[in-house]
Amino acid sequence: MSEQLQTTAVQVLKVDTSLGLVFGFAIVSKIDGQDFFDSQGDHIPEDAMLKAATDFMKASRSAKEMHKGDQIGSIVFAFPMTMEIAKSLNITTKMTGLLIAMQPEPSVLEKFANGTYTGFSIGGVRIKDQEVA
Repeated sequence: MSEQLQTTAVQVLKVDTSLGLVFGFAIVSKIDGQDFFDSQGDHIPEDAMLKAATDFMKASRSAKEMHKGDQIGSIVFAFPMTMEIAKSLNITTKMTGLLIAMQPEPSVLEKFANGTYTGFSIGGVRIKDQEVA
């Protein structure tokens, strides 16, 4: 994994308790132009992120608490940031992926506000990887 970027960078970028919203990246595809690999070694390419984000926002938008249990809120905003989209909007960015605003229930919002939670857990189903020849 020497050429693959792997990091545990904080994905929550802003908490707005007055609106009850948590902003940040739910999915990271690239950092500084390099593919991002999460702590499980998974990488979500920009095109796959865009397709998954479209399906997620049309069908689910559910927020979970640390990947467990029932829905604890919803994703009220989502914006897919690919290099191509950023360029077309004249945006310069070092990170690409799915930007979201989550509106969790108050007890979970407090965990984001006090720093207990630094990343997101969204409800969705992962499609099994397929080998492409």
